Amino acid sequence: MNSTRSLYLMIFMLISPVSLAQHAEKDIYADPENLKVLPENISSKELGDTMKGFAMGLGARCETCHVGEANTPLDTFDFASDEKAMKRKARVMIKMLRKINEVFVPGLNEIEDSPRVEVRCVTCHRGLQQPKLIQDVLDEQLAENGLEATLNKYTELRDNYFGSHSYDFSEFTLPMYVQELAKKEKIQEAIALAKVNAGHFPDSYYTFFVLGELLKMSGQTEPAIESYNTAIKINPRAKSFLEARIAELKGEAQ
Repeated sequence: MNSTRSLYLMIFMLISPVSLAQHAEKDIYADPENLKVLPENISSKELGDTMKGFAMGLGARCETCHVGEANTPLDTFDFASDEKAMKRKARVMIKMLRKINEVFVPGLNEIEDSPRVEVRCVTCHRGLQQPKLIQDVLDEQLAENGLEATLNKYTELRDNYFGSHSYDFSEFTLPMYVQELAKKEKIQEAIALAKVNAGHFPDSYYTFFVLGELLKMSGQTEPAIESYNTAIKINPRAKSFLEARIAELKGEAQ
């Protein structure tokens, strides 16, 4: 305890009184200019909290919307400028959010009077500037760059965002997505992604069931039977249901 207090005291003494005074004098949120959506009489604290909420909700930094260079003092930024399109779009989004909370959410009370959840930027954005679902990202990768790039993109996003609320990496997301791919006759892509999910969720009955269905559709009899048998081991209650599928496949193979 004493050593920790001594360390803090040493750090404090190393900071010059001049730098402390300069830091205390600078308030980038005071006397804002060119406010068009936020209240003109907004306090410094309210404005600061609002900006921090935007940053956290969208995974953004000051330079995302404002004119200034990353990793430079904020008092060098031109916060009044409307040069950046992102700032102009932010105003539209603020108006939309306000209307949702002031008009549409209270309108639900016409159906049932109940406490309502306030919609915020983070509600949809989940820490992303473009709030795409993982399915949207995978669709784009498949269309533009093919299967290998799609598998790599999924791995990259999982490595960077797993545990956050930005993308859904839960058990059922990929199996449900690959079923949609199968409807579009993208069977091999669906199988590859289902196998990825099986690697992450080796005890997922639904994953191995879906994988078995996809393998069956592609004419891969033995792998399909193997996947169904794995599903049976995970969920014995589905044994009769899946054994009928296995018998069908064995009959077709004879």
